[in-house]
Amino acid sequence: MISLFEELRLITRALEGAGIPYAIVGGLAYNLWVEARATEDIDLLIRPEDWNSIPPLLHSHGYLDLSAPMDFLDVRIRRLVKIQGEAVMIADFLLADQEEFRRGIETAAILKYNEDQYRVARPEVVIALKRGRMSGKDRIDIEGLSKLIGGEAEK
Repeated sequence: MISLFEELRLITRALEGAGIPYAIVGGLAYNLWVEARATEDIDLLIRPEDWNSIPPLLHSHGYLDLSAPMDFLDVRIRRLVKIQGEAVMIADFLLADQEEFRRGIETAAILKYNEDQYRVARPEVVIALKRGRMSGKDRIDIEGLSKLIGGEAEK
């Protein structure tokens, strides 16, 4: 079994060691800001110009670039996958093409989890990314994150 938080630590320490700025987004950001909820992958916001450095950086840790680029209207995603036996870990790197998301990397908060510290996108940035998808989990996450900033959740 692959541990989500062990992989998060491994990836973020590798990025920090290489001087690559990032911000945790997605379900893990919700976990760190609000409360624990089930999530199975790692979502990181990065600058587009840093992407080409990341696959070789994480290759020695077992991450492979097996997926075609995923380009949507509001976001571009690059995926790395780690496979150990039957266990799979997905790390999605969301390219911060928009100025709002680039600032989201720069203004990331440092949050502690156990003995580790992580750069986590502020709730407003996570909400903006989740609004682009709006799955059932995203709606619940937006509601919880909105309470942190005193805003109204999107219905």
